[in-house]
Amino acid sequence: SKMDRTIKFRGKSIYDEEWLYGSLIKIEKDRYAVIPPLNDIEIGRSIGMYEVCLETIGQFTGLYDKNGKEIYEGDILFIGNDGDKNIYNKVSIKDGCFGYIGEWTCKIIPFCYYSVTEEIAGNIYDNPELIKEE
Repeated sequence: SKMDRTIKFRGKSIYDEEWLYGSLIKIEKDRYAVIPPLNDIEIGRSIGMYEVCLETIGQFTGLYDKNGKEIYEGDILFIGNDGDKNIYNKVSIKDGCFGYIGEWTCKIIPFCYYSVTEEIAGNIYDNPELIKEE
């Protein structure tokens, strides 16, 4: 059911560009940390050491790609080919629903209508070239 979806986030560490996964905690205005599950927290690390770049924060959609990888907001999915052109869509949230923003449509196609048979090709932070405008 919808209620058992795991609510978790990822964000890139402000210190070393590493992706952190876990709970989203607000430190102060416009400053957030992503705290790993309790058993993964390193002893002696403060919340501030888990601070992430604001614009990289994305929520787990509760869905997995065809390889079993978790799909997050901001991921780029490889959809298929149109002739010799690869088609990529980015994952976003709108009105509380996760879905694709397609390159041929600016409205979101909710995942509720989709079976995820796609593959994560990257994400908008590490691989912006995948969705750059032609």
